[in-house]
Amino acid sequence: MNTLSLLQKILNSNEGKIFALGVFLLLLYFVLLGAIFFYFQEYYKTIAAMSVSNVIFGRAAGLSIGLAAGLSYEVVVFFNFYIEAVMVFLLYPLFVLSWKRFIDFGFLKSWVESSKSYAAKYHESIHKYGIFGLLLFVWFPFWMTGPIVGCAIGYLMGLRHFITLSVVLVGTLVATVCWAFFLSSLQEWASSFSEYAPWIIVAVIVVLVILTTLYRTLLTKKP
Repeated sequence: MNTLSLLQKILNSNEGKIFALGVFLLLLYFVLLGAIFFYFQEYYKTIAAMSVSNVIFGRAAGLSIGLAAGLSYEVVVFFNFYIEAVMVFLLYPLFVLSWKRFIDFGFLKSWVESSKSYAAKYHESIHKYGIFGLLLFVWFPFWMTGPIVGCAIGYLMGLRHFITLSVVLVGTLVATVCWAFFLSSLQEWASSFSEYAPWIIVAVIVVLVILTTLYRTLLTKKP
């Protein structure tokens, strides 16, 4: 099968349609960010930084930045959930297509392999509880229990794409709301000691994520 035929087959598949939706949502995000730049410029940098931090350092970092900068609870939840939903619609189909060996992107290989590893590790225990178990897995604030690995587990469980995505997105929304409430309360309490406390919390979260990532990287490289 030549490259053009393979590309057409992927685009016509359910995974290709999900990926296309992810691309559309990503473009819509940039349009929204552009509108904020022109009409609410004072919030532009914070929202952009919050979204980028979520992608790089995770949900807690993204939420913390938005809350520390004084954005409303609803705005912080919306943008962090939106950016995670975009990642789900983009990365889930790539995972499935990689699993089916339709694609093999070198820059995604390590992520796909780690997702496969964690999905296989938790698959059996979650499978016992079905959809509810998958929902809790996505909601729990533990390392590698986020929406992307949750999607991978849903796929391994044999769930339809619609069911997997629905459960993962609901779990992600609930987790985002809970995290935002917890971090908002924590920052409010900490700010009674120092006006810089909310930003110290942001720094601590980022450092913890970096250290944890380095630790896990070194652990996997051990012979």
